Amino acid sequence: MKRTVDSELLDKVNERAGRGEPVAVVRILGGNNQVVSVYDGELHPPIADKELEAQVLGSVEALNENIADLVDVIDEKGSRITLAIEIIRPELELLIFGGGHVGQAVALIGALTGYRVTVVDDREEFASRQRLPDPAINLVVSDYASASERVNISTNTAVVIVTRGHQYDELCLKSVIASSASYIGMIGSRKRVLSVFKKLAGEGVSESALKRVHAPIGLSIGARSPQEIGVAIVAEIINHVNNPGHGYKGE
Repeated sequence: MKRTVDSELLDKVNERAGRGEPVAVVRILGGNNQVVSVYDGELHPPIADKELEAQVLGSVEALNENIADLVDVIDEKGSRITLAIEIIRPELELLIFGGGHVGQAVALIGALTGYRVTVVDDREEFASRQRLPDPAINLVVSDYASASERVNISTNTAVVIVTRGHQYDELCLKSVIASSASYIGMIGSRKRVLSVFKKLAGEGVSESALKRVHAPIGLSIGARSPQEIGVAIVAEIINHVNNPGHGYKGE
């Protein structure tokens, strides 16, 4: 029976990871040493002790950005129980539209950082192993209008738009603006960015959706070369992921 429960738990963790969704695994040390998962504000499987259930949910929520902890709680009988909590978060996916010099730099730096990287370009020679030899970098050759249909975008995806022209940037941004991506950034001067925003607003894209976009993209570190711009972009993504809610956008 224990093997079946563990197998079901592992399947659920893998399923949510595939969708880019985190899950907490909690081992209740005491009594039956039960193992449960926590997601969507519920325990799976549920437990009979409602006081302990509330303590588990509260402890997972309080863990916040940490990934593991031991927490002492009290069950409904007044017994002390230790919870071993681990938050399993999927790897960040870095989706890059544009395989030019900046896109290439972002891809290489992102892969070095440990992200799962996908590069999309409508030119086969730019989404090639000659430019991006790392086999861990996924390459997609597609027109930008339909590219988003060929990739997975989840809450664990950071989208970087660095194509060769504002018309392609606009196509890419329009295709991902309503997605669940945790980060969307687009390269371009202020004038170019405002031009794209104005056009999309005229097509019905809301102001709140446009405010999600980091544009101009990257932290303000005086970057000039494609490699330096790549560092600035990846640094902004790291800052966005590790410091949620700070509201800061670089330029």
